[in-house]
Amino acid sequence: GTGSKLLRRFVVRWSRRVIFFIGAMLGLSALGVNVTPVFAMIGGASFILAFAFQDTLGNLASGLMIMINRPCDEGDYVVVGGTGGTVRSVSIVTTTVTTPDNQVIVIPNKNVWGNIITNVTASDTRRVDLVFGISYEDSIPDALRVIEETVKAHALVLEEPAPVIRAHELASSSVNFICRPWTKTSDYWTVYWDLTHRMKEALEAASITIPYPQQDVHIKTQEA
Repeated sequence: GTGSKLLRRFVVRWSRRVIFFIGAMLGLSALGVNVTPVFAMIGGASFILAFAFQDTLGNLASGLMIMINRPCDEGDYVVVGGTGGTVRSVSIVTTTVTTPDNQVIVIPNKNVWGNIITNVTASDTRRVDLVFGISYEDSIPDALRVIEETVKAHALVLEEPAPVIRAHELASSSVNFICRPWTKTSDYWTVYWDLTHRMKEALEAASITIPYPQQDVHIKTQEA
């Protein structure tokens, strides 16, 4: 099906518990045990617990909203409140994500639903944003040609949408170019790292300087 994996898992887990509880009550009733006081006790306790566990209920409500509205699903890579990781599970009160370096982060559901959720893997394609700088003494047309050829030569860069490569900024020490090719989401970091590596070699091979921050100092002397 196309439904949320998290929601299906949640429904299955809690359906089993509810069915077990109902079955236990029916079994006790069949044995002649009066279960009415049990339900009365549960009703009174639930009223008290509603006040005692307001935060927990808030997390439960947020968890259900996550599952129903599906801003993310199991296996998605998300960024929530500055924390990035792959969604592993959503319980009644928490969302568990695993970071790229395999740390397990447990986030209260209300902090997930109450934050901006960036779902990195929701789309099949993703734009790679790179910036390359050249010296003011170098040729802008030559640099554009080198960058375009290097991007076009990469097998994982998509032809559509077409890459955007432009002279973007006259910075303090360099002329900066934006380089924005598109790739499959799964290839994002491969393209990012490859182009960073290849672009340095290609610009240097074309005798185009990649400058470092520098400052001109003018010294004026005054005769006595």
